[in-house]
Amino acid sequence: MRRLELPGRGSDMPRLNHQDIKLIRKIGIPGLKEQTREIVELKLREQPENDGQQTPKAGNPVYKAMHACRASSRRELSKAHRVPAGKELADNQVDSVVNLLMRWIVREYNFYIEEEDRQKNLSQF
Repeated sequence: MRRLELPGRGSDMPRLNHQDIKLIRKIGIPGLKEQTREIVELKLREQPENDGQQTPKAGNPVYKAMHACRASSRRELSKAHRVPAGKELADNQVDSVVNLLMRWIVREYNFYIEEEDRQKNLSQF
């Protein structure tokens, strides 16, 4: 399967907050990747009856990633990434979605850390 495209960083896109960063630091990237796989399996593997309402918008960095990457429902996944809706996702499709979400989380984590460092440097003045 082709590599899914990572979205831009528009001002209307979700961002990681301090709580998300604390969670990432607590469980680590490997732990978060496992959690991401579990969430994708639960929410997206099969076509849910409540497609479009199964993913909360907050509470976990994975949910924010799903909304930012337009992977919060099978309908969104189909429109944005041409992953067919209506049938169960194959293992390689689940892997692609997990990798997309993890790339977004790591990118946003790095932006957060970079901004945090910039703010610390400003306090020297």
